[in-house]
Amino acid sequence: MERSEFLLVLALALAAYALGFLSAEQLIAGNEPAALVPLPQKQFTSHIDIVAVRMQGEAGIVNTASVEVKPGKGRVLFALNPFVEPDTQQSAEIAASVAERFTKKSLAENDVIYSIDAGNVQLVGGPSAGAALAVATIAAIEERDLNESIALTGTILPDGSIGTVGGIIEKAAAVAESGKTLFLVPQGQATLAYYEKQVREERRGPFVLQRVNYVPKKLDLGEFAKQQGWSLQVVEVANIGEAVGYLLA
Repeated sequence: MERSEFLLVLALALAAYALGFLSAEQLIAGNEPAALVPLPQKQFTSHIDIVAVRMQGEAGIVNTASVEVKPGKGRVLFALNPFVEPDTQQSAEIAASVAERFTKKSLAENDVIYSIDAGNVQLVGGPSAGAALAVATIAAIEERDLNESIALTGTILPDGSIGTVGGIIEKAAAVAESGKTLFLVPQGQATLAYYEKQVREERRGPFVLQRVNYVPKKLDLGEFAKQQGWSLQVVEVANIGEAVGYLLA
């Protein structure tokens, strides 16, 4: 191949590469989310009940969380009465971010302020209120009312999915006692896996031997609620969109 032919082939190859690169950039740009719309410069508020467990293995409790969205500097704040643990603060930040993307409303010029009325509890910890905080923030931004007969538990992940939590049975009992009729739980947690201890005795001469086995069992939370006489339906939700469909319907 002569030098002129080689340079022509090289030039064509480089042009094809550049065209492909530009096309890829355009494709990526086309998949980018639409620009967020600024919120009006006024205050938005909402309240939601959140479910927690006082301590590991203890009774569940229902508290009220509030969210205020007001003109500010793009901060996410947690009212420190009671004090909150770092994972709770992180959940609040994720909740605000998820709400921002869900509503397509920018919070860059607003402050989001969360607070929890936890009675005589001195320290609020754990991320299990994250999903509820996200829904409350969406309700505030969109100025919509929440269905107060429904409770939600679950962590919130940056992609909007709802993660698993502990103390589901204790929380269900607290929700039922509060008079709510629907309990939204993370995907896969309407059925609980546990191990039942079974002891079998064998007599050998003067001795009695015990054989202990742990047999895997499953508990349907909805059926358990019926057995307890609770007027409570249990429904699984996988993401914030599904939760909003119930709570803001």
